[in-house]
Amino acid sequence: RAAADRINGVRHVVTNDQWVAAVATTWWAANTALDAMAPRFETRGGRIDDASIAAALKAALDAPGTRIAQTGDVAAAFKDAKLVTADYQVGLAPHAAIETMTATAQLRGGRLDLWLPTQAPGLARAAAAAAIGLSEDAVVVHPMLIGGSFGANLETQCAAQAAVLARTLDRPVQLVWSRAEDLLHDRFRPPARARITARLGANGQILGWQAKIAAPATGQQLARRLLAQDRGFSAALSLAGSSDRYAVAGAKPVYRIPAYAIDHHPAEIGVPTGHWRSGAHSYTAFFTECFLDELAHLAGTEPLSYRIGMLGGDARLARCLSTAASLGGWEGGVAGSGQGIACHSFRGSHIAVLVEAHVGEGQAVSVDRIVAAVDCGRQVNPDVVKQQIEGGLLFGMAAAIGGGIGFKANLAQARSFGALGLPRLADTPDITVELIPSEAEPGGVSELAVPPVAPAIANALQAATGGRLRTLPLAPGTV
Repeated sequence: RAAADRINGVRHVVTNDQWVAAVATTWWAANTALDAMAPRFETRGGRIDDASIAAALKAALDAPGTRIAQTGDVAAAFKDAKLVTADYQVGLAPHAAIETMTATAQLRGGRLDLWLPTQAPGLARAAAAAAIGLSEDAVVVHPMLIGGSFGANLETQCAAQAAVLARTLDRPVQLVWSRAEDLLHDRFRPPARARITARLGANGQILGWQAKIAAPATGQQLARRLLAQDRGFSAALSLAGSSDRYAVAGAKPVYRIPAYAIDHHPAEIGVPTGHWRSGAHSYTAFFTECFLDELAHLAGTEPLSYRIGMLGGDARLARCLSTAASLGGWEGGVAGSGQGIACHSFRGSHIAVLVEAHVGEGQAVSVDRIVAAVDCGRQVNPDVVKQQIEGGLLFGMAAAIGGGIGFKANLAQARSFGALGLPRLADTPDITVELIPSEAEPGGVSELAVPPVAPAIANALQAATGGRLRTLPLAPGTV
C-alpha cells in the first residue's frame, strides 16, 4: 500500500480475497499504483501449465466418453474393416478484444446505475445486485457500444467489481482492466483434443465415422457461473452429468454418412473457459474439415469434388463450394499449389472458404488470399453481412496462425497483443466475399466465417509443404 501512496493522484486502495483495485484520478496513476504494489495471490489446487492441460485432454480422450449424437450402427460399420484414424488438438484461445473489460458504476439513493459494454444486460444486472446485496429492481444497466467482445462480455466479473467499488467509495467509479489483467483473467476458448476414425468404401465413400472429442464442459461452466441464481438451470445441471453438448457443437458432419457417432469426453484442465466467437464450432470444424481432406487424399480424389460428392444433395453448401472454387481459381489442391478449401454450416447459413497460404522465413505461416462464398438466405443488408464475414475470417485466421496464450505456473503467459503473435495490418491477406442470392429464410452470419478458416489454412499448408498439421494454432516452427 505504501508504494501506491507514493504515486501522485492515487486516492484509495480497495482489497478483498480475490482482487485489489487502485483508485486514482487518472487511469495511468491507478495502473502504475497497481504495478507498484505488486499484489500476490495464493493459487490452490495442482500446478497448471501447457503440459498439464495436454495431459488432461489425453487422459480424458483415453477414458470412456458419453454418446452425444448418433445415426446408424457405427460398430457394425467398423466391424472387421480397415479404419483410418487421426488425432487433432487445439489450444486455449483468448478473446483479445480491442477494448478491455470496463464498467462505470454509481450508487445513489439505493439505486445502482451501471454503464458498461455487455452482451447480457440481465446477467450483468443480476451479478451487480448480488455483489452488493441489492434487489435487481434497484439496478439499472445502460448498455454501451462494445469495442469487440467475441463472447467475453457475456461475463459479469467487471459489473460486480464496479458495483463493489461504487458502494465502498460512495462515489461514481470507472473500472478499467489493463491489457495484462484482461488476458490473465479471460474465460478462454477451451482447448480440445479429438480422435476421428472413419471407414472408407471401395469407391472412397465414407461408410462410418466416429468423433471422440475431449474438451472441458464449457456449457456447464457458463451455466454455473452466469446462471447460478436460476434454480431451474441449477436443477437441470444436476441431472446432466458430466457430458456437455455445447462442448461438441458442430461436430456432426455436414456430409451424408450412413453411420456416425459423436462422443464427448469431459476434461478437467483447471482453467475456467467461456464462450468464444462460434463456440465449439471453432475447433470441431477444424477436426472435421482437416480429416475430410486427409480422407480425400487417401481415396485419391480431388478435395473439392470429394466434398461435393459426399454432401448428398445439399445444394446450398455445394454451391458455396463451387462458387469459392471458381472465384479463387481452384487448382485441385495439388502439391505445391498452396491452396486449401473447407466448408461449414451454422445457424441456418452455409459457407465455403478457399485459402492460399505458404510457409515463409523462419517457418512462419503466411496467408496470401482468402475467398469465401456465403449463402445466408435473404440478405437484409448485404454490406453488413460482408463486414461480418470479413471480420470473422480475420478473427479465425488470427487464432489459427497466432502464437496462442500459453500457460505456465498457473498463469497465462501472454500479457499483450504483441505477445499473442496476432497478425498485423501488413499480414492481412487479399479477401473476397461473395454473397449467393437466396430466398431462403435469413440465417446467422456473426460467427459463420470463423470455423472454416483454420482448416482451410491447414489444408493449404498441406498442399504447400506436403506435411499435415493437426494442431492449432499453426504457430511459427510447427510446420
